[in-house]
Amino acid sequence: MLTYETLRKILQEERAANKLVSLPEDFFESVKSYLEKKSQISREKEDVWELDSARRTLQELLEVRERKVLELALYHVRSGMEPGDLIPEEKELFERVVQNIKDFQAKRKVFLEGKPEKRLVVAVLDSVPEFVGTNLKTYGPFKKGDVVSIPEDNAKLLIGKKLAQSIETA
Repeated sequence: MLTYETLRKILQEERAANKLVSLPEDFFESVKSYLEKKSQISREKEDVWELDSARRTLQELLEVRERKVLELALYHVRSGMEPGDLIPEEKELFERVVQNIKDFQAKRKVFLEGKPEKRLVVAVLDSVPEFVGTNLKTYGPFKKGDVVSIPEDNAKLLIGKKLAQSIETA
């Protein structure tokens, strides 16, 4: 049974820890039940005070955990490390934030690097020495039989000179 003292203890542990503190999966349901019961019996001044204090404590706990979930999402995108101790509601937030960070990074990459270039996969038919492509990047050298992915305009030049053959990809 969840109590005000339990909520305070969880908040103290959460503040002190660098990572998320483990909570029961039904944590939100337990809190909701606790608050509803307190609301129904809050006739006396002491009960009203405890209910208000519990709500403030819960709000602070959720804000601390929310900040940690956001930090974990960023860390996950950078490192691939899976977080632990997320309750289902936080897991949903985490997954959405991770996807938004990845989408943002993809847009940022296009902004920094320019328009994304279309690439073709080609099989090299004859030896090709190292060359500077139309995007001023260096490619090769390639040997006969190599299968490479290069920018479309460079691939078309090699295909036009009969040095490569396009390979269909799924």
